[in-house]
Amino acid sequence: MDKPMAIRQTSHRKPIGKFLLKALPILILVLVVEHYIGQRFLIGGDDQVDRCLPDKWIYLIDTYNKDIWRGDLMAFRAERMAPYFKDGQIIVKIAAGVTGDHIQVDSHQTTVNGSLIIEGLPLAEKLKKPASSFKRDETIPPAAYWLTGKTDKSFDSRYWGYVYDHQVIGRAYALF
Repeated sequence: MDKPMAIRQTSHRKPIGKFLLKALPILILVLVVEHYIGQRFLIGGDDQVDRCLPDKWIYLIDTYNKDIWRGDLMAFRAERMAPYFKDGQIIVKIAAGVTGDHIQVDSHQTTVNGSLIIEGLPLAEKLKKPASSFKRDETIPPAAYWLTGKTDKSFDSRYWGYVYDHQVIGRAYALF
């Protein structure tokens, strides 16, 4: 009786070293791109019930783009903004005014270069200060921004003044 022949299977595996040599450049590229994106961009959300930018709540912040123009969304770190924001908290608002713009604030309205930006000072009472204490008629100093929201209840520059270059994180883009 004939014995069945053993079938010998040959492995077509390549040595791990060759695989690593081919995969290493791709892995390095992926890590470099991830590091760059991770360093450059932040994603932030606004979980407040009454948002100052009511139709948006998720933002992409480009930390490399600090070239802010009037009308841009800007992310910055809070300073002197108690009781609403803790120092260091990241906030996104609209840059309504930039260096050299003329600001006027009274109990009825806020204007930048004569254009109405927002009406009233509804938070003055909550802050336990008379509306007259927020009155301004001045020019935005160098390296400063005047920020506001879209709603009259926005806690913004009308109440705490300017945001300066050292507070700026970067330009923000509303995602949702």
